[in-house]
Amino acid sequence: MASPAPDEKRKLIVNEIEVWRRNKLLPEQYCDFLQNLYLEDLEQRPRNSVEAAVRVIDQASVFHWMLAFGIFVIICMTVLHFSAFPLSLQIIIAGLVTAGFVALGGRWREARPMSALMALGGGLAFLFVTGNVILELHGWTEGAGPIVLLAVLSVLSIASGLIIRFALIHWFGWLAFVALYAKLLFAHLPDAAWAEIQLFWIPVSLLFLWLSWYTHVRIASVGAVFFANALLTWFMPELHAALIGIDPQLVQAGLIGKTVLAGAGLYLLRKQWMEWVVR
Repeated sequence: MASPAPDEKRKLIVNEIEVWRRNKLLPEQYCDFLQNLYLEDLEQRPRNSVEAAVRVIDQASVFHWMLAFGIFVIICMTVLHFSAFPLSLQIIIAGLVTAGFVALGGRWREARPMSALMALGGGLAFLFVTGNVILELHGWTEGAGPIVLLAVLSVLSIASGLIIRFALIHWFGWLAFVALYAKLLFAHLPDAAWAEIQLFWIPVSLLFLWLSWYTHVRIASVGAVFFANALLTWFMPELHAALIGIDPQLVQAGLIGKTVLAGAGLYLLRKQWMEWVVR
């Protein structure tokens, strides 16, 4: 069997170094150094982000320039006239742009994880901002409007985080769920007693803790998400009580007592919960 030609061997090595770069197997500067050894054409050698951007702009065709400026004009016109659009078109725009960001996040998930995370975060932030704008424009800031928006954000973030396997996006979804639960409690039980608040939140924390144990062997990283939610909701009663003006001494006593309990539990069960989190 004939061995590969030198040019082909060099190309294979360069491609392999690029795989190392994408998967973070070597630091960026080491990958640049190795590629510089094997790339004869100086124009092909790695450059920093600014130089790479300038090179792309320099090589862009007239069509690409027109396309870029056209998209910029469309975005500006959409922002300026968004309030004049009918409700259906506003919802379609918000949905399509969010879907585009999520699709980019999915496409970049393996090759460019940080870009994927930024795309997903940008999409969710865009949906949150445009959703609030729509609520303001149509006078839906009271009643079910904010609740529906939080529910949509929660479902979309959880689904995106699970499908694309991004723990941080998944966690944002559960944070929206916690915010939705808190909003419903504030709306329907504005004068709840201290014991009632504990009763509303502690079972939620224990449920998250059980989900952390149940899912950690089935879906990687989900156990850590639920464990973080368990810790968050464990202390939510104190924040809730402080916001509605319950006796500060009760709030402080609850905070100190639950901190001691949490610390003791985390220490005694550290081998178990560390497995859920780092698996």
